Amino acid sequence: MAVEMLKPSPRGRWEKAAVTSQFWLLFVATMASSVVRDDLGFWGSTALTVVIMGLGSFLLVYKAVPERKERLARDAERGVIECALRYADSHPDSLRGRWLPGFAEIGTGTFKFQPDYIDKGEPEGKITVFSDVGRRAPGPDRAAPEAASRAEEELGDRGPRN
Repeated sequence: MAVEMLKPSPRGRWEKAAVTSQFWLLFVATMASSVVRDDLGFWGSTALTVVIMGLGSFLLVYKAVPERKERLARDAERGVIECALRYADSHPDSLRGRWLPGFAEIGTGTFKFQPDYIDKGEPEGKITVFSDVGRRAPGPDRAAPEAASRAEEELGDRGPRN
């Protein structure tokens, strides 16, 4: 039986612009500073590039933050959250210690997680279902690594792609 999961709300116009702005904003700022390079000199045009990129980024984020909060609240009402999971028993600075971004659908005692490998706001990859979540906290006599190794087996050897 295939596991279905609710799709998160799509990103809005300003959110998409803020995510992609690092590419086109650098191009716009470089073009604008190259026009006035003769008047301002090298350091003046470089400073102008930094100012244009900073102001452009600030304005885009200023418009995108309320849109993002609204989208996340709408998804939370439906039981879908944007989150990141860390592999169980991962050691600091190891490849297994990285966070895997994605989306989770919360249920009663279970949650379904689907990774978002390429950070485009849409889940891609195999859905992993975790059950008996939150019912028992590991006590001093019960070993937590057993549950962690079970979760690691369910996730397999997937990780964020670089």
